[in-house]
Amino acid sequence: MSTLALRLAGDTTSAETEARPGLITRWIERWRETRQARAEAAVRAYLADMPESRLADLGFSTDDILALHAGELRLPRTITGGH
Repeated sequence: MSTLALRLAGDTTSAETEARPGLITRWIERWRETRQARAEAAVRAYLADMPESRLADLGFSTDDILALHAGELRLPRTITGGH
């Protein structure tokens, strides 16, 4: 039986019924991810240039500051709302 006949009969698998994102949607998502990565890199560089005393005043812990200097962007709990 052809795929068309199966679809008309309602005999489709979930993989066939799930819509794949379109070309424009995939392009916009890649563009957004690229912009996000650039923004995070800029924030990391900006924060890494700050003195440790200023970072501590902003709420960064010693571990956060060490992670920042290691190239990892971690916001302090006071900003992210963690306890």
